Amino acid sequence: MIGSREWINLSNGKLSFKEKSQIIKQVLLPATLNYSKTFFKIEPQSITIQFDQFKIPDTSIVKEAIAELESTNNQAIVTHSWRSYFWGIAIAQIKNWQFDEESLLIASLMHDLGLVDHLEQYACQCFTSESALRTESLCAKHHYQKDKTENISNAICLHMNGYLDENDQNLSKEVLLLQKATSCDVIGTDFSTFPLNFRDQVLEHYPRLQFNAEMRKLISIEAKRNPLSRTALMSKLGLPSMIQMNIFKE
Repeated sequence: MIGSREWINLSNGKLSFKEKSQIIKQVLLPATLNYSKTFFKIEPQSITIQFDQFKIPDTSIVKEAIAELESTNNQAIVTHSWRSYFWGIAIAQIKNWQFDEESLLIASLMHDLGLVDHLEQYACQCFTSESALRTESLCAKHHYQKDKTENISNAICLHMNGYLDENDQNLSKEVLLLQKATSCDVIGTDFSTFPLNFRDQVLEHYPRLQFNAEMRKLISIEAKRNPLSRTALMSKLGLPSMIQMNIFKE
């Protein structure tokens, strides 16, 4: 699949002309439709979701992932990463999906590390690869299970696709949740389905801190650095404008 860890290993993160056409066909229409729905008035789910009911896994690998994220000194990305985790577990609760909380948390905390650290040129033409490599190194240090490490790495690589088919049996729930959660925080998809009190609690604990402007800046840097990447393609297709006009007015 385009955007997967396997694809990045083979392509070095560069989209061919054929792959650009494929991803436009597979992603652009559903992603645009999901984005347009964010401006419709939708009744929140009647399900009760309490922010305080979710406990952060207190493990050594999670603690180090938190330290890695905080070392970026980019508070807009730090809070974005935490919000992504909470949007993800809320989506899972609404859909009644079973998933591994620790794996989703690690993926959420680490997914944008390669995007923030733009001071050097990485060998791969995609920031998600750098994020995945750092995560794999962290997992190896903590002797994490191979299958879980591969799943987390794949989730990080695929989150930039903009849309994933949740009926695809080859995609794990963690992969789907990270993509949906990051899309929620970046352009607002699924946000209106959350109970109002849960939205407010997450935003109170992890404020956006002018995240729209920061993400647009980072995307611009990445697109210029890696012009054949998915980020560059999404930028050309209007992602910065979607961020600027999203429901999170900043």
